[in-house]
Amino acid sequence: MSIKARLLTIAAAGLIVGLSGCGSAATTATTSPTTSPTSVAPTSPAAAPSPSQAVAQAALISIKDFKYTVPASVAPGSKVIVKNMDSENHTVTSTTHGAFDVKAEPGATATFTAPTKPGSYPFTCMFHSTMMGTLIVT
Repeated sequence: MSIKARLLTIAAAGLIVGLSGCGSAATTATTSPTTSPTSVAPTSPAAAPSPSQAVAQAALISIKDFKYTVPASVAPGSKVIVKNMDSENHTVTSTTHGAFDVKAEPGATATFTAPTKPGSYPFTCMFHSTMMGTLIVT
């Protein structure tokens, strides 16, 4: 496994561990000595991840104060994490032929897989019709 692939794997694992601990003070994360960034050579800032590496990276849609915060774009087929920071249930429901639909309970996270076809995917909350967003798959 290349150094770049290891870094991306470590970053993705860190994001998942960090998000899965939301709402629980008892959750802790540890880092093993083999994942120490000091043992890894720096990479060129101009190097872009390959498509397979982009799929491994998770995107985050956060919900707070009945508003979505959406990433600029996500890779086709990538994992999308929905983090609900409100005290109400919300959904991220595609209005484009059922491309995705996930319910996020208050203070919890949920996940779905982004569509594999690039494009714009408008979505809404089935509980709150004024909440709208668009997931851009590139």
